[in-house]
Amino acid sequence: MVINMSVSPELYSMINNAAEESEISRSELLRRSLKQYIASERRWQTLRAWGKETAKRMRIKDERDVEKIIDEYRGEQKR
Repeated sequence: MVINMSVSPELYSMINNAAEESEISRSELLRRSLKQYIASERRWQTLRAWGKETAKRMRIKDERDVEKIIDEYRGEQKR
């Protein structure tokens, strides 16, 4: 499958340099980069979903609630 795309001259230069340094083709560099980006985005989606579920379970509505939980935890650790 072939994908055509436009990039700025600066990005094109960065792609060329990275491919040369890695001794791989531009296409291989972009394939690897896209795979890595997609995997990273999936991990972040999972983490955000976990965070939402945790916030809901712990009834966290904003940063003040988080600070309260941290303060309570630190108070317990001092005992």
